[in-house]
Amino acid sequence: MAAPPTILIADREITGLARYAEALRSHYHCTLLHASSPEELQAALGGNAVEVLLLDLELSDAPHSLQLLASLRQRFPELAILPIIPAGRPQLIRDVLSLDLFFFVHKPIDPVETRAALRRVCTRLQPVANRLQASSPADRKDFHGMMGATEVMQNLFSMIERIAEDDQSTVLIRGESGTGKEMVAKAIHAESRRRGKNFVPVNCAAIPDDLLESELFGYTKGAFTGAAANKIGRIQYADQGTLFLDEIGDMKSSLQAKLLRVLQEKEFEPVGAYKAIPVNTRILAATHCDLEKLVGEGSFREDLYYRLSVIPLHIPSLRQRADDIPLLVDNFIDKYCLQRGREAFFFAPRAMAALRHYHWRGNVRELENLIQHMSVLYSGKTVQFADLPEKFHDLDIPEDVAEPGNPPPASDTPFAGTSSLDLAWDKGCIDFNEVINDFETRLILQALRLSEGNKKEAARLLNLKRTTLLEKIKKKDIDGLWLKD
Repeated sequence: MAAPPTILIADREITGLARYAEALRSHYHCTLLHASSPEELQAALGGNAVEVLLLDLELSDAPHSLQLLASLRQRFPELAILPIIPAGRPQLIRDVLSLDLFFFVHKPIDPVETRAALRRVCTRLQPVANRLQASSPADRKDFHGMMGATEVMQNLFSMIERIAEDDQSTVLIRGESGTGKEMVAKAIHAESRRRGKNFVPVNCAAIPDDLLESELFGYTKGAFTGAAANKIGRIQYADQGTLFLDEIGDMKSSLQAKLLRVLQEKEFEPVGAYKAIPVNTRILAATHCDLEKLVGEGSFREDLYYRLSVIPLHIPSLRQRADDIPLLVDNFIDKYCLQRGREAFFFAPRAMAALRHYHWRGNVRELENLIQHMSVLYSGKTVQFADLPEKFHDLDIPEDVAEPGNPPPASDTPFAGTSSLDLAWDKGCIDFNEVINDFETRLILQALRLSEGNKKEAARLLNLKRTTLLEKIKKKDIDGLWLKD
């Protein structure tokens, strides 16, 4: 599956673009980067597969802004550039148009205008346009709460679907701590025919040995002191559903024997009972231990090991899918900033490079904890390399080199090397009506924004009759769009 497109926002202060950046995160699957100086901009473009650039022309001093823009056009011909022009600068607009950049947005940012311009820009870069789509339930980068666009994660998602089709076989889920073994187990349950029944998780390492047996198998009244009534165990509670045994390697030998009978005979005996109870429970087990080593040491039953590992499933560590880190970061920023009413924050290119190079012994859980920490301290700001915790400072990340990446892939539709209109004429014609319709829509939205939705005033600004404006708004189906973020 194609990775999400990467959009770079180049602006001295992210505050002015924060609301628009949040809208991008919520409406599109994309990776966002931020550069606050021409030097950071050059480093980000050199070290990342950036496909779309939103460039504030106030990033550098006025005499140099157009030189910077022209230089970027020449150095990165495949890059889709959307200039951001400060209000009240008509000469700057004419200068931008002279560079064959026919789509731009004004500052202060209007999210509706910018999204419309962004879609139009990306029509010149069709592979990006295909990927810059509104989120949908079928998007596989988010699979039952697990985020991943890399090949190893796509393979994992496909394996989960295949495993779920057989809702009887046991599965042994293996992976380092923090990789999301319980999330995988929940996804298997949710994809299976057992989804309407109970999913029952049990952490074998968190429950004392003398209590784990009664928790799993239940007990009868009078089975031991304090057993005042019958209690249903978690195995029975998961009947027709799924039982997830996390850290199965910590289960004591006597319980291993009883669990083996459940797997073999599809029945169990509560503590103190004399009659077995039939049960139809699918068992998923997980561990970060080396069970083969435990079998060799005699601390884990060999016959149980083979019963559990009918279908082995390995979850990759975060180190094995470093390309997913920007996607995970965006997801956690949404969780800990946007959903909690805080402003989003961004990582400077060097800081993002450090995240991708770090060892991540705690895997996704460690990354999530870092983003939660940063969301409190750096809301609405850009996190620099020096702002990261001390454990990142030993990484050898050059100051002038952003996170590693490949140059932007060649597009089937060249975008910025020459005039996009010239390219269209080379094909025999241009879509004149489409270009004019888009420009007209932008003018109407801008007028409505300036008039705060007053259609009479907007018609005056556009030198149109009010009835004509109302007809255009209805025909374009844009009523109320200028109010949306």
